[in-house]
Amino acid sequence: MIRLKPIAAVFLFFLLPALTHSQNFGGNPSSIKWKQVNTPKARVIFPAGLDSQANRIANVVQLMDSSTSKTIGGSQRKWNIVLQNQTTIPNAYVRMAPIMSELYMTPGQNNFTTGSVRWDDNLITHENRHMQQFSNFNKGFTKLFSFFLGQEGQLFANGLLLPDYFFEGDAVWQETLVSAQGRGRMPAFLNEFKAIWTAGKNYRWNKYRSGSLKDMVPDLYPIGYILVAYGYEKYGADFWKKVTDDAVRLKSLFNKAIEKNAGIPFTQFRKDAVAYYQNQLLKKEKTFLLTGYLTNTQKNNVVDYLFPNFISNDSILVTKRFL
Repeated sequence: MIRLKPIAAVFLFFLLPALTHSQNFGGNPSSIKWKQVNTPKARVIFPAGLDSQANRIANVVQLMDSSTSKTIGGSQRKWNIVLQNQTTIPNAYVRMAPIMSELYMTPGQNNFTTGSVRWDDNLITHENRHMQQFSNFNKGFTKLFSFFLGQEGQLFANGLLLPDYFFEGDAVWQETLVSAQGRGRMPAFLNEFKAIWTAGKNYRWNKYRSGSLKDMVPDLYPIGYILVAYGYEKYGADFWKKVTDDAVRLKSLFNKAIEKNAGIPFTQFRKDAVAYYQNQLLKKEKTFLLTGYLTNTQKNNVVDYLFPNFISNDSILVTKRFL
């Protein structure tokens, strides 16, 4: 005999409304209305309200394809570019697997990090260079990997054959080349190098290449920029096109490809690049170098003094930051 009262109670329990909580994994609210600007070179996907920026970004991609892509190979595959306006971290990335890019449209709190260039202009000119790189680095040996493993295969082969400092240095070079400013023109971008040079330090290449937890060394962006910009300046606009083509086809390893196309050993190439920028930067700032420190140095701490302003004839107001 079936008793109806317990069954009715169970049904009643599941029909009652209840408020529950779960983990928040981020993402965008479902209420956001997405639009797109679809061009032959890019599909810009954006939330309603960013229409003018989306059109500007699509136009910049088209312009870069006709003006700078030939310096790295000349090809430009179509990319999906997603504009995000719900983030607090100012950044962007280009992904090879799957093929897409995300631009975080909220600029940083420090307006001086990218100089006078618009935040969205700086993002797309930098990230577009990565799109051009991946579009042209699917050849020879690399194409064999992409044939068997698809987009992941090309990503693996590119990471195996090309150093990360080249990817970022080349992208900084592009943003400096085509914009009114770019990080390559900003004195603060190479501050770590200037501090090392004025202190008489002489670190080995492996320390620059891998970083240090003990000493202050520049990251891969300024290191890459110095090498890449010097290569373009000294050996012509097609220098890195020839180097990367040899590397991704596995005609020679990356450093050997530099030696082949520059005609000098890689160790000499990087020394020449550093010496070139050392002479350029320190010569310009020679008259401004202090003969002593304003404050005592700290052995195990790096201290930054930001935004100096004279408030009287003998006083400077600064923001002090410990790293």
